[in-house]
Amino acid sequence: MLDDDAADDELAALDDGRDPLTGQDGRLRLSFTRIDTLRNCALRFRYQYVDRLPQRPAPALSFGSSIHAVLEWVHDRKVPDVPPLDEMLDRLREVWDSSGYAEVEKAVQVREYERARDVLAAYHARVSREGMRTPVGTEAWFELPFDDDVTVVGSIDRVDAAPDGTLHIVDYKTNKQAKSRKWVASSLQLGIYALATEHLYGAVPRTVALDFVVPGVVVRVDRDELDLAAVPRLVAEAAAAVRAGAADPNPTRLCDWCDFRSICPAWDGDGDEVLGRAVMEARALRARLRREVRELRALEDTVRRLGGAS
Repeated sequence: MLDDDAADDELAALDDGRDPLTGQDGRLRLSFTRIDTLRNCALRFRYQYVDRLPQRPAPALSFGSSIHAVLEWVHDRKVPDVPPLDEMLDRLREVWDSSGYAEVEKAVQVREYERARDVLAAYHARVSREGMRTPVGTEAWFELPFDDDVTVVGSIDRVDAAPDGTLHIVDYKTNKQAKSRKWVASSLQLGIYALATEHLYGAVPRTVALDFVVPGVVVRVDRDELDLAAVPRLVAEAAAAVRAGAADPNPTRLCDWCDFRSICPAWDGDGDEVLGRAVMEARALRARLRREVRELRALEDTVRRLGGAS
C-alpha cells in the first residue's frame, strides 16, 4: 500500500514550483470570474484561487451548468431548426449535474430539475417562434493576451453569424431576474468577450447579448455601447493587485453567501467549517492519489512484463 510519505514523494515529483495562477508559459492567467471575484473581495479571491480552499456544493451552479449544457447541444448542431422539445428534455436528463445538491434534501433537487424542464420548454417555444441563427462557435475557448504577461482565458457561450457576415455574441444567464441595458453595456465580461471574438474570428461582434433564460429576456446592446478601451486597463489593475498579493476583506451583503465567511477576519467565525471541509477534501484527494498510483504501477508492471515477453 502506498503510504503517506510515498504519496508526498509522488506529489513532489509532479510539482514544478509554479503558483496556481501562472501558466507553463510564465504568464499570469486570469478570467472574468477571477477578476470579478478580486474586484468584489480580494480576500475571497485569495481563499478561492490562491489557497484553493474547497467550497460548499452550490445548487445554483449545478442548475446553471445543466441548462448551459443543453443549450450548447441545441446550438452546436449547427442547423437552423430547433430540435423537438422531447429531445431537449432527454438531453437534460443525460447532462443533469447533481453535484451541487449533495448537501440538500432530495426533494430540492427534484424541484430544481422540474424547474429546469420548464425553463427549457419556455426557451424552446421562444426560439421556435423567433428562429435561430447558425452559430460559428459554441463554448468558444479563448486565451486573450494582454500586456505585462497577462492572459485572460474563458469560453463564450455562443458566437452567431448573421447573413450579412456580422458576428453576434450571446451569453446565457440563469439569474431569476434580468439586468438592465445599462448594466449589460457596462459588463466587463462582455467587453472581454468582444475582444476575444476579434482575437478568434478577426472581427469585433456587431452586438453582444445576455440571454436571461429563466425569465426569458434577452438584453442586447450594440458594440458601440461597450467601453472596449477600458478592458485592458481593468485587466492590468487586476493583474497588479494579484501580483501585489492583495488580500484585504471587503465586507458587504454578499458575505452572507460566501463560502469562506467563517474563516474571514472581518467576521466573528472560528473557521471550523472551512478548515473541516479542507481536511476532508485533502483526505479524499490523498486516497484518490493512493488508488491512482497503485493503478499506474500495476499498469506499468504489466507493460514491462508483456513487453519483455514479446
